[in-house]
Amino acid sequence: MSARSKPARVALVGCGAVAQLYYRPALETLEREGLLRLVAAHDPNPAALTAFCAAFPSAARLGSFGELLEQRPELVIIASPPRHHREQTVAALEAGADVHCEKPLAPDLGAGEHMVAAAAAAGRRLTVGMLRRHFPATQVIGRLLAAGAIGPLESVDCFEGGPFAWPVQSSDYFRPGAGAAGVLQDIGTHCLDLLTWWLGVPTVIAYADDAMGGVEANCSVALAFGEVPATVRLSRDWARPDRYVLTGRDGWLGWTVNETNRFDHRVRGTRFAGAVTVHDVAVGRQQPALGPVASEFDEAFAHQLRVLVDPGGESSTCIDGAEALPTLALIDRCYASATRMPMPWLVPAAEPVP
Repeated sequence: MSARSKPARVALVGCGAVAQLYYRPALETLEREGLLRLVAAHDPNPAALTAFCAAFPSAARLGSFGELLEQRPELVIIASPPRHHREQTVAALEAGADVHCEKPLAPDLGAGEHMVAAAAAAGRRLTVGMLRRHFPATQVIGRLLAAGAIGPLESVDCFEGGPFAWPVQSSDYFRPGAGAAGVLQDIGTHCLDLLTWWLGVPTVIAYADDAMGGVEANCSVALAFGEVPATVRLSRDWARPDRYVLTGRDGWLGWTVNETNRFDHRVRGTRFAGAVTVHDVAVGRQQPALGPVASEFDEAFAHQLRVLVDPGGESSTCIDGAEALPTLALIDRCYASATRMPMPWLVPAAEPVP
C-alpha cells in the first residue's frame, strides 16, 4: 500500500528509443497505480515528442528544457543522449527536483562527479538507471558470491553482444564529438557495473578495441579482482553467447544476459548443474511463468521508478548516482590505455616505391 496522498509530479527529458520502449510502459503502469502523473515531456524532435506523449494526453509537450522545469516536477527522468546528462541534471537539481538519470550517468568521470556534487549541494536525490541490479537473479548471485557459495573465486568470463539493432534516431550515435557511444560505454556500462557491484572495483590490466578513429564495435577488457582474472568481451556486430560465468574452487555460477530471475549453478564434484528460478518468498508464492524478455524488462523499469515515488517502497534498492562513478572511472581508464584489437585481415599500406 502506498503512503502517498497524491501522485508524484514527474517529467521526462528525451523521447527516443529507451523512453518509447521502456519508460513509457513503466510510467503508464505507475500512473494506473496512482503513484505518479507525467506532467511534462521534452524532446527537440517534435515527432518523437508527439509519439511518446500519445500515451499521456494530459502531459505538456514542451520544446525546451527550461519550459519543462517551469512545470515544477518533483522528479525529472533524464533519458536524453549522455552528452546532455550533466547540464540537464544539474539544472533540474538546482530547480528543486530529484533526478533519475538513464545510464550511463555521464560520458566521463569528471562529468559524473560534477553531477553527484550538484545533488549534494542542492540537497536532492540523484539516482541512476542501472537496470540489471534490479533483477532478482543478479541480486541472488551477488549474495551467493558474498557468502562463498562456490568457494574462493578463480575466474570470471563475460561474453556479450550481437548485431546492432537499437533504433537510434540520429547518426550522431556513431560520430565522435557528436555524442557517440561505443560498445564499451553502451553495453560495457551494464557489464562493468554488475561486476563491480558483485566483486568490488577491479584493476584494468589491458583494453583493446577496433575503433580506429571512430567508435568501437568490438572490444576486450582484461581485469583483475585482486588475484582473480576476469575477461570481458563485447560486440555490436556478431552474435555472442550473452553469458557470464563465475568459476570458483567449489563450483560455478552462470547467468544469461537479461534473464531476470534465472541463473545456473553447479557444485564441483558432481555431474549435475541446476537451473535456479528465483521467486519472492515474502509473498509466499512463486512468480508466474515468464513471458518474453521485453515484459520482464517492463517490470524492472517500473520497479526502479516505483521505489523513487512510493514512500512505502524499498528505498534501499535505489541506486545513488555516486555508485556509478567507479564504472565511469573504469571506462575512462580503458579508453585512455586503448590498443587496437588484432585484425589479421588488414594489411599495411604498401611502402612507396623509390
